[in-house]
Amino acid sequence: MRRGFSLFETIVAVGIAAVFLGAIAVFTLELGAARERLGRLSRRLECADSVFAALDRAFASAVVADARGTAGIAGSDASLRVLSSGVGLGDDGAELLADGVSTEVRFDAARGRIGVGRGTQRDELDAEVRLLRIRYLGESGWLESYDSVAQGAFPAAIEVAIWFGGMAEQPGEEPSMSTARASDEDAADEVATLAPEDFGPPDRVRIFRIPGAPRVDPLALRRLREEDEP
Repeated sequence: MRRGFSLFETIVAVGIAAVFLGAIAVFTLELGAARERLGRLSRRLECADSVFAALDRAFASAVVADARGTAGIAGSDASLRVLSSGVGLGDDGAELLADGVSTEVRFDAARGRIGVGRGTQRDELDAEVRLLRIRYLGESGWLESYDSVAQGAFPAAIEVAIWFGGMAEQPGEEPSMSTARASDEDAADEVATLAPEDFGPPDRVRIFRIPGAPRVDPLALRRLREEDEP
């Protein structure tokens, strides 16, 4: 005699199916979150590498000043312009050889983006940035701005530090720049009132030496960096 499932067996089967489907849903959500984190990390690495590569190339042939007396190294704590020797195409009446190839790195605090420009080309890097800090090593220590014409020389070193995450993140938390900003103006005001130490250690940092710059003792540079650490 054939018999169907009992009520108890049906309930057990439905329960097992629900658990199985729940596990699949959790796995799918975790997989999506992992892909999002991987994409975010990839954009951050590409952003930092783009900034550092552009400056590396610019510093390799940087000039203190061009023929018109424009500073070859001019910048603040959030932007930097470098003039380099370059070979032009000779079009539009421009000189074939000139100290006028301009590379610029600029941080837009309101948008949370870093822009990199070379010549007439400008690109906004696709990574959310919390803070970019540029500083210049002079005779008296780190400076927040620099002008190679006014100083008459290159800085001994230039440090570029990038913070991608939010301030005081908890372990396991992922910052959301879009939800953290009430408006672009609020974001700019917030960053302006915070010190770099409020963000913790930078996610990416690099110190550049320019060919022809004053020599600096590596031990002295290390001591300066240690003094910055909380």
